[in-house]
Amino acid sequence: MAYVHRRVQAGRTVEHRKMQSFRVHTKGTTRQPNQGTTSEKQARINERVAEEHLRWDLNANFGYWDLHAVLHYYAKDTTFLEILEDKAAFLRNLRKACKKRGIKYKAVVVIETKRMTNPHIHVVISKMDPEIITEAWEAVPRGGGGISFKPLDRRGNHAKLAAYLMKESRSTMEKYREIGRRGKRYSKTQNMDKPVVTYTTVSASSWRKEPKAAKGAVLYKFDDGATCRSGWHEISGYPYQEYFEVFNE
Repeated sequence: MAYVHRRVQAGRTVEHRKMQSFRVHTKGTTRQPNQGTTSEKQARINERVAEEHLRWDLNANFGYWDLHAVLHYYAKDTTFLEILEDKAAFLRNLRKACKKRGIKYKAVVVIETKRMTNPHIHVVISKMDPEIITEAWEAVPRGGGGISFKPLDRRGNHAKLAAYLMKESRSTMEKYREIGRRGKRYSKTQNMDKPVVTYTTVSASSWRKEPKAAKGAVLYKFDDGATCRSGWHEISGYPYQEYFEVFNE
C-alpha cells in the first residue's frame, strides 16, 4: 500500500491525483533524475500549489454567467502602491453598493502588472448587474479607468482561467518583493465555499488503470487532448498521475 489518492471535489469538478507516498515507496519505483536547484524546484511547487488552490476556489464558487471583470487603467505610469490602494478602494465601494442593494456576492481578485501593458485587475465575481461593478471602479484610479466583462461558460472546470490568472500574477509577486512586502497571488472574499479534499491509501495496481469517468461525468481534456496526465514531483522525483471528472449540471 504505497500510493496516495487525493480527491478534490470543487463544484462540478472532481480532481484525482495518484502520487507516491513520501513515507512508503514501492520497490522498483524509480525517480526522475535530479534537475535544477532546490530554490527553483520550490518556486515551481509554490506556483503549482497556488494554481491548484485558485482552481479549486473558482470551481467551488463560480459557474455559468458569473463574471470575469477586468479593471483597466488609463494612466500608464500608475505605481504598484497606487494599484494596491485602488484595489482596496474598489472593494470598499463594491461592498457598500452591494450592501445597499442587499446583494451577497463572492469574488476573487488578481492584480496584473506586466511590463509593456497597462496594469489591470482581474475580478471573478458572482453574477450581478455590471453597472454596479463599473460604478465601484471607474472613478477610483488616477486618470480614470475602464472595465470589460466576460461571462463564465458552462464547462464547470475553470482550470484554464486559473492557469492564466496565475501566470499573470508572476509580475505582481515581483512587485511585492521590490517594495519589501509579502503579498498573495490572489485575494478572495471570506464567504467562499471550500473544496472537499480527501486522501486515501491505494494499492500500486491502481496506478496502472486507465481512468474512467463516473456515471454522469466526463473526463476533462487537457491542452494536448489527453484525459490523463503524469509527471514527476519537483522535490521527491517520484511519479504522479492525475485526471479530472466534470459532472453534468
